[in-house]
Amino acid sequence: MNIKKILVGSAASAIMLGAMVIPAFAVGNGAQVYRFANEPFVWDETHVLGSWFPGASEKFGESVNVHYEALNAETVRFMKNGDVEWTLTQHGTATITAVDNGALLYEGPFQVEEIVRDNGGDANCSTSDGHAWLGKCSQWWNYVDFAQYNWKITGNSVDTFNITVKGAGNWCYGGIHENGAYGPGCK
Repeated sequence: MNIKKILVGSAASAIMLGAMVIPAFAVGNGAQVYRFANEPFVWDETHVLGSWFPGASEKFGESVNVHYEALNAETVRFMKNGDVEWTLTQHGTATITAVDNGALLYEGPFQVEEIVRDNGGDANCSTSDGHAWLGKCSQWWNYVDFAQYNWKITGNSVDTFNITVKGAGNWCYGGIHENGAYGPGCK
């Protein structure tokens, strides 16, 4: 769990803020809505062959470095009753190089889709400027009430990582290189 938490939390927290913010207020229900567009995202990580979370290293048969560059778009709703819900998307490029010699192994598209609801806001997923993301949450696996999260490099052909939450504490995560799915919400 800790490796997955660090991966999701670190990747999500790498979002650079401020490219474009459009605050708006929903009519009639008292919700405060923030919309963000074209925000740069840059992130680097290493996938170690033979580790519990091998990621793209299994595709290439060796440990790899992955460099991500993308643009984010996000809509966050803060409801009067304290609920927070959001959608976040990223589209960009993943560059994969060998750890041993730096050789370029792959460069291609990657994307992230994140849809989350935190009833009551008890997972503390938001920031004071109106952003929210799964990696910001305190123990998302215990507090988030609904989530669909997908991280993909070239669809599912190079690497993918998924999280689903269907009620606080009822979560499942996995990917094509993690030998199955893990968590109390997996079927």
